[in-house]
Amino acid sequence: MALKAEFTDVQIVKAASGFYQGNSREIALLSKGIMIALVVWALVWPANANNVLGSVNWKLLGSFNAFYIIIVGLFSVFLCVVAVLPQTGRRLMGKEGEKPEFSNFSWFSMMFGAGLGVGLMVFAAAEPIGLWGSNPVVLSGAVEPNTEAALQSGYRYTFLHYGFHAWAIYVVTGLSLAYYAYTRGMPLTIRSALTPLFGKAVNGFLGHIMDVVGVVATILGVSVTSADSGILVMNTIMSGGEQKTGIKHRIVWGVILTLVIGTLLIAGKTNGGSDPMEALRSAMIIGALPFTMLMGLMCISLGKAMWLDHKRIQVKK
Repeated sequence: MALKAEFTDVQIVKAASGFYQGNSREIALLSKGIMIALVVWALVWPANANNVLGSVNWKLLGSFNAFYIIIVGLFSVFLCVVAVLPQTGRRLMGKEGEKPEFSNFSWFSMMFGAGLGVGLMVFAAAEPIGLWGSNPVVLSGAVEPNTEAALQSGYRYTFLHYGFHAWAIYVVTGLSLAYYAYTRGMPLTIRSALTPLFGKAVNGFLGHIMDVVGVVATILGVSVTSADSGILVMNTIMSGGEQKTGIKHRIVWGVILTLVIGTLLIAGKTNGGSDPMEALRSAMIIGALPFTMLMGLMCISLGKAMWLDHKRIQVKK
């Protein structure tokens, strides 16, 4: 019995001329509007921005603390299941008959050079030492910082940041986007990864919201990690999945990112704040929540897509 063809015709309307030529004007303006509003708020009313962001941050942590821990654990379990099941684990990333562009050795070398090397050489020592003095167990008052009793929790949270859970977050997002882009030939955007769940609806305003959530989460997330790669991601989403885009848009995003970081750092020090990172960190956590929910939907969507593709291959045989 033939399986019903899935929706893959993702259409992202791009400007034909002007400054936004080759880019989605809707995604760009919505994303920039949110960021500019945040910059103006933090610059004109820094104390209010710091207080409100801090308050919302603590409320979210109080309500969603367990949610973050559970869903990241589920990401790990989901990826283990995908890898272990023959129906999905043997699935090749790419069109049928395509040969890998790089060998396994090349891939592992690039991954090591791009991030693992820095993490192992620097944070393998710096992270446990930092968390020895400040981690959730220490902050709760259960143990004193920088004591023998705090060692176990320091290493536990280091593993949370650099172990299976951290890689699960990276892989869920990367695998979801790559599967649809390189196996199905769809645009390299957030909305493509959710087509099995939402179908044609991703071609409308709902799809714009998905991509805007990705852009905003990237801006707030890379504020404390890697700005250069973040600008590339934002530009790719805005251009509907095109990886080679004009330099002018990268400059604009770089300026916006700089303004966001600068104004939030100012807000963190306003009104007697002792930590300049406070407002920036709060904004990052607030921005991460909707994207984390999207990632949960990505897991369901990816699992469904890979299973249906397996069924379709079996029917052909």
